[in-house]
Amino acid sequence: MPDWLSLSLLAVEIIAGGLIVVYTYRVGISPMPSLRQARQEILRRVPVESDGPVVELGCGWGSLAIPLARLNPKRPVVAYELSPVPWLFTRLRRALSRTPNLQIHRKDFFDISIREASVVVCYLYPGAMERLREKFEKELAPGTLVISNTFAIPS
Repeated sequence: MPDWLSLSLLAVEIIAGGLIVVYTYRVGISPMPSLRQARQEILRRVPVESDGPVVELGCGWGSLAIPLARLNPKRPVVAYELSPVPWLFTRLRRALSRTPNLQIHRKDFFDISIREASVVVCYLYPGAMERLREKFEKELAPGTLVISNTFAIPS
């Protein structure tokens, strides 16, 4: 392998790693993929016959967003990720997965409306769950299904 290619790949790795560290500090949690068992349990709990979008808050590497889109091919699945490296990785996975119903946005989900969601899925840390509780109470219609991987929604 030519030296310039090795150096270029090393530079990309350093930049990507640096961005992951910066955004981990900024948002309070590193992008962690859901464990296979947790993913399977979440997918079992999402009603496929429902209408309205499925929203994933903090989609990380797309390990849940893509299966959610495959499970629900006739309804939109909308995923949000703020960290640029996992967001870009998920966009690439989406392009390869042929899931046209999956939308991936690089936005802070605290700054968007989730009023239209019929299902909300998240795998976040306790501090974010506390902030989300308030958002859920203000924006979600009664009966909207919220599934949290690992961390409870306080109260």
